[in-house]
Amino acid sequence: MKIDIKKLLVNPYVISLGAMIVIIIILYVATLSWIDSYTNHGEKVIVPDLSDLTLDEAEVALREKNLKYSVIDSIYMKGKKLGVIVEQTPAAGSNVKENRTIYLTTNSNSIRKVILPDVKDVSLRQAEAMINSVGLKVDSIAYVPSQYKDLVKDVKLNGTSLLAGARIPEGSAVVLMVGRGESNEVVEVPSFRSLNVDQSISKAHAAYLNIGDVYFDVPPTDEKDRASYFVYKQKPITGTSVKLGETVNLYLSKDPTILEAPEEKFTEEQPASEGDELEKKDEFFQ
Repeated sequence: MKIDIKKLLVNPYVISLGAMIVIIIILYVATLSWIDSYTNHGEKVIVPDLSDLTLDEAEVALREKNLKYSVIDSIYMKGKKLGVIVEQTPAAGSNVKENRTIYLTTNSNSIRKVILPDVKDVSLRQAEAMINSVGLKVDSIAYVPSQYKDLVKDVKLNGTSLLAGARIPEGSAVVLMVGRGESNEVVEVPSFRSLNVDQSISKAHAAYLNIGDVYFDVPPTDEKDRASYFVYKQKPITGTSVKLGETVNLYLSKDPTILEAPEEKFTEEQPASEGDELEKKDEFFQ
């Protein structure tokens, strides 16, 4: 049986069926194209590292990747610049689709203030522990005449006396005014060899001394790098007798071979320094 193609092509039912098939195909292709465009199928970008950037800097970096941002929180993080980004979600290096929102947490634009505890007439060690516990630190110790030795008489910040309960910026370094009793007691300088700066400060204060100048053989790049330096030399040297509250200067390095040389220590047979000779001359003429 022969099919008449010409009649078939002009048959209204065939024409309607063909039109329906073409419409279905067009709708299917259009739908796939819309879904692909809506979901950015196959179009992913790597989230940049936004840590320590300001919001303006982050916006530029995200715009280049066709990404957006939203600030969800602001906290105070010690050691970070004010106003910079400290956390992000998704994390840096993540693969995300374009137009994704990156959620940010920034460091507060103002330093948090803490309450100074009441350390008056408290022992030096206890006072230092109380001050450290609230986010402050002891910069140095100054000894003043007092009937009672080792008790805190006053707390100062930038030369101004502070009362207990005063609100001061977190991380501030205060000076403790400590009674030295009625004697001119001297102490032996301990060894700070192989300690970092913070450890040296704690040890100095425990020995009723202060840390003076700090010298690095190569300048540290940041606080984290600074903590990796250790003391290889100090002045006055270990074993020297000094008055309460005297300062010790430190020399630091990251080179472990520098510790192969023996530590310089004070002995009774050691010749007096030029400073000692001058002090003796002054005593002679008094």
